[in-house]
Amino acid sequence: MAVGSGYAEDSTSVGGEKCGGDRPQQLKYLWGDALTDKPNCVGPNNLPYPSAQIARNYRKMWGASSRTGRSSAIIDPSLTQKALLKTYELTNLSPELLSREGREFSSKEVCSGSPNRLCKTRYNTTAPMYGVSLTSGQPVTIVQKFPDLLQQVVYEVCESKECDVVRGECTQTYVPYLFLVIPLGPVTLTGQDYVLVESGCVCKPKFTLHTETNAPNNSV
Repeated sequence: MAVGSGYAEDSTSVGGEKCGGDRPQQLKYLWGDALTDKPNCVGPNNLPYPSAQIARNYRKMWGASSRTGRSSAIIDPSLTQKALLKTYELTNLSPELLSREGREFSSKEVCSGSPNRLCKTRYNTTAPMYGVSLTSGQPVTIVQKFPDLLQQVVYEVCESKECDVVRGECTQTYVPYLFLVIPLGPVTLTGQDYVLVESGCVCKPKFTLHTETNAPNNSV
């Protein structure tokens, strides 16, 4: 699926490094990571990410005046990443997992006895560079300007196909996130749009009629 950048200047395909490198695509509707990929990496449309054009139009399109740019302190992206992960852990993980040393801000495999943790998962943050609009189904470029405007989110993906403890299948779940995108999205006046992000893994137990039909007859 081709993803359009919305900029005419990047109309020629290039043979540079791809967004995401040689890593297998982990997320279904997102590509690239502005925290790890080069600013001009090649997207799934075989075009370079329009970082130069985004930088030139940053103040004009998204209301960041030069005075604001000089006076406002920029938060370190790594601090934002840690804060996002910490909030996610406090909201979604059990206390015993949070107490493990050396794993506080790292990607994890999670498996516990609660119903929503019957499947092993892995989670981390990403600052995606491309996505698929939930409202239109069309590819979009997600605006990322390092370090002024980084749109980071937490994702959580299934690591197992079968549930632990009970017999069932692990199913990936998604939640819609608002991103500032190109072409400008229809959701807000600033041009945001919804893109689905992996949000966890649920166990769907397998029930068959075989057990019921072979159950012993206790009638007298």
